[in-house]
Amino acid sequence: MAAVGPLADARSAIVTEITNAGYAAVTDPRNARPLSVFVELPTITAVTHKVLDLTFTLRVLGAPPGNQDSLDWIFTAVDTLIQVADLAVVAGSPSLAQIGTQELPAYDLTVRYGTHTTP
Repeated sequence: MAAVGPLADARSAIVTEITNAGYAAVTDPRNARPLSVFVELPTITAVTHKVLDLTFTLRVLGAPPGNQDSLDWIFTAVDTLIQVADLAVVAGSPSLAQIGTQELPAYDLTVRYGTHTTP
């Protein structure tokens, strides 16, 4: 059964922006892999008058072991998502993503998204 509602719609809109920017967007951690952008579940930061204020973490996943080629890909992807995609990026930081038993170099972007709870 596919998810429905404002949270699923918000995630779908973010996935569309990542895809339109030319990157593989992943929402299922079983499919997270190097050279993709994993969209984490959102955090609800406020609910005011039926408006949800959400934050999503986008994990830009590079290839191990995190050498210069991997970092160059991460930098290019992050720059593209900030400059080209219609995303409200409010923060970012380097990280390591634990996918199964493998650690991947990553860069986490925090994206804000507002949506109504009713159509």
